[in-house]
Amino acid sequence: MIKHYSFVVILSLMFFTHYAVAREKKSPLKSTKTLKSSVPVITNFADKTIKTQEIPKKIIPTRILAERLQTQNVTVIIATIKQIGKQDKGSRYVLKEFDRLLSHDYPSVRTEVLDASYSFDVLKPLLPALSKCLNDPVEEIREDAADILGDIETRDMISVFVGALTNQYEDVRENAEFYLLFWTDEDFTNTTDWVNWWDKNKKTFVFE
Repeated sequence: MIKHYSFVVILSLMFFTHYAVAREKKSPLKSTKTLKSSVPVITNFADKTIKTQEIPKKIIPTRILAERLQTQNVTVIIATIKQIGKQDKGSRYVLKEFDRLLSHDYPSVRTEVLDASYSFDVLKPLLPALSKCLNDPVEEIREDAADILGDIETRDMISVFVGALTNQYEDVRENAEFYLLFWTDEDFTNTTDWVNWWDKNKKTFVFE
């Protein structure tokens, strides 16, 4: 009987010892959970990201912008041209108005038109107005007009620059010679040679 009782006591001690060891092994998990819970969790991260993103500016239809350019208010015209420069690449409505505004009485308007035109994919319809700008009294406008003309890869552009070799302004004559050398690979030293060469080649000239 005593032996049996001793056996029961020993068995009980073994059970409690095993249980205590098992709890010791599990204790690191508690510390891990405690560590993780100490890290702040942002539950509305997506919402905050959306709020901080810049709201895209509204795109105004090109036709409406072109209609705004018909006002006499110079401030409105310049603001509209700036907006066009951000979203338009040379639509027909805008080109028609830009062609007119390149002869505007205010140099600031002509300057803004040229600045916006730099980013246009279509420029050929502006060629006649840009050619007139080569005689503008403002040097900056003449310079910008020559640079934009130099991007119009047509024979008409070559004709304009050949004619500009005798322009009244030195900066125009220099720009004309520069773009002729660039596009034709010819290297004439005087206006007469350029004119004679173009008279012979303007019908067959091809841009390389």
